[in-house]
Order: sequence, then structure tokens, then C-alpha cells
Amino acid sequence: MKEQFQQAIDSAFAENGPLCKKIEGFKRRESQLQFAHAVAEAIDSRSTAVVEAGTGTGKTFAYLVPAILSRSKTIVSTASKTLQDQLFNKDVSRICSALSLDADVAVLKGRSNYICKERLDQLVDRGLLPEADSYKRLKKIIDFAKLSVSGDKNDISGIPEKDPLWPWVTSTKDNCLGKSKCPHYDDCFLNRARARAKEADVVIVNHHLFMADLSLKDDTMAELLPEADLIIIDEAHKLPDIGIDYFSDFFSLWELQDFSEEGRLIGKAHAPGVVRWDDIFLEVKKAALNVHQTIHRGLGVDIESEIEIASIEGFVEAIKEPFAKLSDSVSAVLAAFKSVEGANDESDLFAERAADLVKRIQDWQVTLSNPAAVKTIGGIPSVLWLKLTEQNVLFSNTPLSLAQPFAKAREKMNNAWVLTSATISTRKDDATADFSYFLNELGLKSDTPTYTWASPFNFGYQARFYLPKNLPGVFDPDFAHELVEATWPLLQKTQGRAFFLCTSFRSLEAIANELRMKMGANFTLCVQGEAPKSELLERFKSMPNAVLVGSMSFWEGVDMKGDALQLVVIDKMPFAQFDTPVARAKKEWFADQGKNPFMCYQLPEMITTLRQGVGRLIRSEKDFGVIVFGDNRLLEKRYGRVVLESLPPMIRTQEFARVYSFLDNPDEAY
Repeated sequence: MKEQFQQAIDSAFAENGPLCKKIEGFKRRESQLQFAHAVAEAIDSRSTAVVEAGTGTGKTFAYLVPAILSRSKTIVSTASKTLQDQLFNKDVSRICSALSLDADVAVLKGRSNYICKERLDQLVDRGLLPEADSYKRLKKIIDFAKLSVSGDKNDISGIPEKDPLWPWVTSTKDNCLGKSKCPHYDDCFLNRARARAKEADVVIVNHHLFMADLSLKDDTMAELLPEADLIIIDEAHKLPDIGIDYFSDFFSLWELQDFSEEGRLIGKAHAPGVVRWDDIFLEVKKAALNVHQTIHRGLGVDIESEIEIASIEGFVEAIKEPFAKLSDSVSAVLAAFKSVEGANDESDLFAERAADLVKRIQDWQVTLSNPAAVKTIGGIPSVLWLKLTEQNVLFSNTPLSLAQPFAKAREKMNNAWVLTSATISTRKDDATADFSYFLNELGLKSDTPTYTWASPFNFGYQARFYLPKNLPGVFDPDFAHELVEATWPLLQKTQGRAFFLCTSFRSLEAIANELRMKMGANFTLCVQGEAPKSELLERFKSMPNAVLVGSMSFWEGVDMKGDALQLVVIDKMPFAQFDTPVARAKKEWFADQGKNPFMCYQLPEMITTLRQGVGRLIRSEKDFGVIVFGDNRLLEKRYGRVVLESLPPMIRTQEFARVYSFLDNPDEAY
């Protein structure tokens, strides 16, 4: 059976095989075939494989083909809903068609992505809309829900993803009526999607839903996803950061805003005149505002601060009374809904939600009464901190490592795992791949099979890595000016077609200002913050001589093939600063273990991010261009060699003439 499986994979990827014959643009690559065999081995042995596959390897086909051929029940988790839709709408169907196989594929997203028919009915029946101008958008959603098969809100055009109407027409676990009470249970969009996922051969999810499910497995609660023979984690480098939130304990004042608005409308719709609904929910909002003002004005915490709670002088005494008032105000809401118990399923469910919220607030009262004593969560070292914004306070107890809960949850699942990304390793001094940081982050054993295949693109021919001479240090006040000056002749040569990838908003603003002073009417400047990301990218592609200046959200997930992008300028190494409570606590945690926080944490995190940024330049075999790198620490610091060895094998130079001539004629420069 194993031999037949391997032969089937070889046949699928053969030069004259079905993939090459039937899929336009498909090219056989030896690295892709080897990747597929590694997946097959993991399936056969029900083991774990960690695979790094450079850009252009074709990792999607490398893991999907053996998964489909094996007939394994497969869950594929991606980092974004966009990639989910690509896999569902394009990749799986193309493979199945080429291989003449009939694999059943389903896409499953989180609850908030699906229209809730009952919530929609409730909103219409109340005759009370959250916003006066929302009727036209509501009518559009009603018409969609009547005709749609999926109920996926992303299939509705013209209504922004963050429209305030969405929470009123989608459900949460708190306001879902459930099987016994919901009249739409049998034709619920979410339940349909889950039923499809249960029956499907391949289920495509995103990391948020996957980690939510894994955290429930850790708590031995009901699961969101079906059992599977094979778990594939694509863009696995993002999993630790996403996953940590699902093993954290948090409480946000924003919850009280949504709670109050919804509860007020429910009370007025189903029990008008029984209670002064506007008044009791106004007290909740007042209590929440009092908590915010106590922290901001009373304790002097700045807006947009993230701070460890134990470090705030006088916090325990100051917060005691405001939190007690908050608890009392929500308890009053609970009492009001208890007084009309049985009047309506929706109001009864809201009473349960209020009771749960009262308990959570009381639990946080206990936690905040002695923040210095909170050192763990679920037995894992943690940090207790808060984030203050203009309108919200987020309290969080965050674990410092995902390793233990992730490993614990995985141990309960007797299946095969494949974790893959283009950037999950660093390089040792001897240039061999080092997966230790990634393995440790997820609690994977040191002897877990790891594989690495470089990009098939010819970086030595297609790209140059340019570190200009005589640039000041990255912290020099003139750095942004000098970097733009050094880059300007190249920008003129490429006629824009450039990304400036910045490590901070301060750097972004400084570089954007320098470019504005240099550019004339012949250039188009696209700056992060001036428009949504998708709009900026579209403007960059369509406008002449465009230059885009972006921060970290543009370092990955941007695929700009062809002549549209020929120059990527990176201001400096994207080191995570120890300026957040979680980062500082993690640094101390490494030090307490006798480890070097810089080498064990900060450096590998930086290298992963840097590789993602550099990876924006060459996206196909026909691309060519230059990486301009402004950080001279690359040559001055001992760790610079490790960083350079972790990057694609581009020709490196400090000579402007070599770079200019390359842009002028890449063939001759090679």
C-alpha cells in the first residue's frame, strides 16, 4: 500500500503526468516532489513533519496532492480567509480535475462569518435598528440570506467587513439559541457549514478557528472541527502569535458596549415598560467609563499604553471601587432580565449571558486584587497586563509560551501533522537550517523530522542585495533623509515601482516626508494609513511610477509579480522591541532559564520577519530587482553573518554602480 501510494505521487508529478498536462503553467519541480513524499511519509506513519519550502516551490500542490490521493480526512489551516477561499475555489478543484478524482472539499470559518437567520429575524421584528441609516444595508443582507447557499457574509459586496451592522445579524456562542429553541436550527448557515465539513474529505479553515478548536480540546469541551487523519498548517510561522490569544484570559470594556446596546434593544422589544431599560444600561456604560477614567486620569496611564498591571503604583486600591460598581451595574441588568424570565427565548438567553458576564467580572475582581501574585495561567508562566486606548481597556493574562498547551492538545489527537512555511528556520554558523526556535515555540520534540527546500528561483541572476556605503546608524536623526538620498537614483531608474518597508510608524512617517520633498508630479506616493491596504495595493499597481511606503502589515501576504515591483527598500532589521509587557516578560523568562534572550528569542523572530519582507521582491521566475537595506549593523555585528546566511542567495554589494548597471541590464550584469 505504501509503495502504491508513493508511485501514485510520482505519476501525478511526472513530466508527462496529469498535473503537467492538464494544469496551465504547472512545472515539475524535484523539490516539490520530495515535499509531497515527505507529506506521504507523515501520513503513513501518522507522524509530524516540519517543512520549509521557499517561494516558488509549489507547496500548496505538494501537500494537497498526497492528501487527496491518500483519501485521508484532511484539515488544512491557513493564516487568512483570503487564502482559504483560494484553496477552496481554485486549487483543490484543479488538482481533482487533473487527477480525475472526486474529493469532497468544504470551507469552514468562524461563527461570526455567517449570517444568523434568527438574529436577522429578531432585528427585523423589533423594528429597532442600531443605526438610523442602516436600513438599506439591512435590506441587502435580507435579500442575500434568502438566496444564499453559504450565508458567508464575505460573499456580499458593498458592505465593509467592519460595518457596525454585522454583529446584529451574526451570532456568538453567547446569543445562539441552540437546537432546542432556534426555529432556524435545521437551515442554519453555520450548522450547514459544519455538517458539510464533517462529511467532506478536505476541510479548509483558518488559524483563528483552528486554534479556537485546539483550545477547546485542551479544556475537554465540545469541538468546533471534525476529527481528521491529517492536519496541514500552512503559513505555520504565524501560528504561535495567533494561538497564544486562545490560551489567554482576557476582559475588555468593549464587551460592555456591545452587551449594553444589544440588551437595551432586547429589553425594549420584549418587555417594554417593565424596566427603564435605557437607564439600567446607561449605568453599565457609566461604570465602564469610570473604570477607563480611573486608569487614565486617576492613575496617569497614557492612551495607547500597554503596561504590566503590577507595575502601576496604587492600582489595587484605585480600581477596587470602580470594578465593584461595574459588577453591581451588570448584576442589576441580570436582575432586570430575571424579573421577566419566560417572556421570550431571546431575553432568557440574554439573562444567561448577563450571568456569565457577572461571574467573569467577579473573577477579574479577584485577579486584580493582587496582580503581583498572578504569575501563571493554567500552570504556564504568564504576564498580567492591560492595554489602554481612547475608548477601551483590555485586561489580559497572557501565557509566555504556547508550547505546553499546544503539545498537550496535539497529544490527544492520533493523526499526522504537516507544518509548512517559507520562513520557519534560521541558519547556523555553518549555514545549515536551524528549526529549534520554531520547534520550541510549539512544543515539538527536537527529533521531529524537518525538511528544507530552497526557492527554485535563481536569486543570483534575478536579484541584488545592496547595502549603501556611508549611511548613518539607524538611530541617527538624519537616517531617513540619507536612506532616501541613497535610494533616489535607483527610484528614478526604476520609475518608482518600489516598496519602502518600515519597521515602525515613526520611520514610515519620516521616510514618507522625505519622499514627498523629492518627488514631483511624475511619481505617485502611496502611504499606509491614507487608505485601506487593498486600495493602496490596487493604486500601486494601476498608477504610473508608484512608490508605496508601508509598515509591518505589508511585509508579508503581498504578491506583486512582474514589472510592478523592482525595488524593495528595508529601513532596518525588524527587531521586536522589549517595549510591551509580554515581550519584556518573555525576555525575563528566557533569562531565568539561563538562556540568552537575544539569541534565543529576539534574533530568530527578527530573521523570520526579515525573510518575509525580502520575499516580497522575487515572486516568479521572470521577476528581477534590488533589495536596498539601510541597516549597517548587518556588517558590524557578529550576528550579521547568521542574518545574511538566512536570506536568499543574492549577490551582495555596497557598490552603487553594480546595482545601477544591474537595473539597466540584468542579463549583462549577471
